[in-house]
Amino acid sequence: MYVNTNSRMAVIARDKLTGFGEHWGVLLPSGMVAHNTEERNTHVVTFDEFAAGKPVKVIREIPPLEHRGAHWRLSAALAQPRPYDVLQYNCEIFANTVTGYEPESPQVKGWTLLALLALVVRAIA
Repeated sequence: MYVNTNSRMAVIARDKLTGFGEHWGVLLPSGMVAHNTEERNTHVVTFDEFAAGKPVKVIREIPPLEHRGAHWRLSAALAQPRPYDVLQYNCEIFANTVTGYEPESPQVKGWTLLALLALVVRAIA
């Protein structure tokens, strides 16, 4: 999917390079993307670097009135980067935090629920 990067701010995602799940980032009005990875923690890259040759989709647009707050939270995250943590500070938690949403990871919640369900089924069987 083509994503128009002109003067917009949005949470975007592409498939993870490992093939399981999505990798989230924050598209900035400059066309750059802020994201959090295991290898480099919080950093900013070009849109093409973020996409890594994969289609990119928009998770949600950030309204222009919320851009200033998102820029402030991103500046704070870049000034004092937290280490990547798959459960406590992954790409989804980073993108949600920067854009003023609940710092949560729907993918981690889903995988945790599946693991618990598998344990229950195994205990019953």
